[in-house]
Amino acid sequence: MSRSIRLDYDKIAHLYDSQPYRAKSPDPELSAFIREHPARGPISVLDIACGTGNQLIANRAVAPEAWLVGADASFGMLRQGCAKAPDIAWIRADATALPLSSRTFDFVGCQFAFHHFQDKRRMLAEGFRLLRPGGRLVLHNMGPEECPDWIYYRYFPAARGADARDFWPVAKVTTAMTQVGFVAVQVQYEHVRSERDLSHWLRAFVAVTSARNCKRSRMRSTRQGSSGWRRSSPTLPSRAPARIISASLRSARIRAR
Repeated sequence: MSRSIRLDYDKIAHLYDSQPYRAKSPDPELSAFIREHPARGPISVLDIACGTGNQLIANRAVAPEAWLVGADASFGMLRQGCAKAPDIAWIRADATALPLSSRTFDFVGCQFAFHHFQDKRRMLAEGFRLLRPGGRLVLHNMGPEECPDWIYYRYFPAARGADARDFWPVAKVTTAMTQVGFVAVQVQYEHVRSERDLSHWLRAFVAVTSARNCKRSRMRSTRQGSSGWRRSSPTLPSRAPARIISASLRSARIRAR
């Protein structure tokens, strides 16, 4: 089973949805596909690297009759998704070798996960194999090469090198898509700008960190008995000064059929 090259999601699955800003809205690309193909009737939708299923669950608003399938390598993430939406089909599988029949899906999406795959070309080939004629694959991911001044790199400069290694430039992605058989490959850039109240963000971060530390404390007590080890967690003053932080970056949406 090929897992993320950046993170063990099984370890954080129970905390994933508690992090700020995990909510999703229906995929506009899926909405557009449905409008463009009204004669297809109820469609089948696959989300590769679906995580806890937030995108699939949001997509039900625009495709209530669709057959929705989520595939992910992390059992922990899938377990969270299944608890929220047992009517969706959840599959634990490698994105480069999905146990699904060819030409099964009308729409295949992958949201902000392409950089996690070790063999990206094989993942694209799987997407092509699983699509019916006239179907559509949509990748949505950040484009670090397009945002060298991203504030994240200012505070975490080592991340720039890691991202350069794991994120393919858009031109490389589109070339690989053409090579595996896709046609009409289109790229659309989106400039994402966000502003956050720092005090609210920090409180949410502290809540998640405290929960994680609490779990570690219980695990250590179980392994070592009464060791006298005490847990400490960061705290914030009751009236943390509000400060607005902003960040902007460019993401790329690539679609093909």
